[in-house]
Amino acid sequence: MKVLKKAILPLSKAFPATHSRAGELTDFEGKIERNEKIHTIRYDAKSVWEKRFAKIKAGLMYLAMKEWTGRPYNSEMRDLFQRTREDGIGLQTIEMVYGTDDAYPKVWVDGKEVDIQEVAKNDGLSVPDFIDWFFGKGKENTFEGKIIHFTKFRY
Repeated sequence: MKVLKKAILPLSKAFPATHSRAGELTDFEGKIERNEKIHTIRYDAKSVWEKRFAKIKAGLMYLAMKEWTGRPYNSEMRDLFQRTREDGIGLQTIEMVYGTDDAYPKVWVDGKEVDIQEVAKNDGLSVPDFIDWFFGKGKENTFEGKIIHFTKFRY
């Protein structure tokens, strides 16, 4: 039997230091269990996730979701969930722009404009928390990355 390699996907146990709710628990584990968080979003300048998902699609890897037991990068990780291509996991491109005159950031998934309320909800966050996560404290007003889907849902 062939042993598959892991594509490790760390999930935040707490809101990051740059967020207004820094240190508060995210409950991402519970939200995934309840299907309230059906994807996560990652910066992917070097197309790491595209390469990993090509291997997942080929049946050579699986997605291993983990969380830090303490401070990120300074603590052990614990296993949360595993997903394979059979679970319908997938990848989409996301672009977001938060102009100075915009009430909310504009969001495009695979080039199609999508409502930020839907994207935030599917990411397990309220709209204010989502905006703060991606555009808070000292961050750029644009974001380009990948949506990593845990289910068959796509935008």
